[in-house]
Amino acid sequence: MTSSTRTRAQNFVLIVSLGILYALTPFTIDMYLPSFPRIAQDLGVQVAQVALTVSIYFIGFSFGQILYGPLLDRFGRKPPLYAGLLIYVLASIGCATSQTLDSLMAFRFLTAIGGCSAGVGAMAMVRDYFPPEASAKVFSMLMLVLSTSPLFAPTIGSFVIDYTGWRTI
Repeated sequence: MTSSTRTRAQNFVLIVSLGILYALTPFTIDMYLPSFPRIAQDLGVQVAQVALTVSIYFIGFSFGQILYGPLLDRFGRKPPLYAGLLIYVLASIGCATSQTLDSLMAFRFLTAIGGCSAGVGAMAMVRDYFPPEASAKVFSMLMLVLSTSPLFAPTIGSFVIDYTGWRTI
C-alpha cells in the first residue's frame, strides 16, 4: 500500500509506529540513567563502573547498525526486525536478572545489538512506505519523536525505579 492509497489516519499511525521503533534505543539508554546509584549499590560496585554500561551499549549499537542494514536488505524488513526485537527482549530479561556488573554489561551489549534492529528497520521502512518527496517530512517527524526521548525517559525511569526498582527498567 503506497502513501497515496493510505488515509491520513493510516499514515499517521504508520509514522507514529516507526517513530516508536526509531526511539526505542535512545529511550532505553535515557530511561535507566537515574538508576545508576541503585544498580551500583545492588551490584556492589562504583557508580562510575555502572556508567560503563552506556559505553558498552553504544558499542553494541554500532555493531548492530553494521549487522542489520545488510540483513534487512537481504531477508526483508520483518524477519530481521522480529529477530532483533526478540534478542532485545531476552537480553533485557538478562539485564533484569544480572547479579554482577560483568553480566549486566554483556546483556546491555546484547540489548543494544537487538534494539538496533528497530532504528535501522524504521529508517529503511520510511523509504519503503513513502515516496522520496514525502520521506524528508517523515524523517523530520521521526526526529521529533526521537528528540522527545531525552525529555521524558529519565523522568519515567525515575518513577519506575521508585515504585518497582531498577530491574524493571
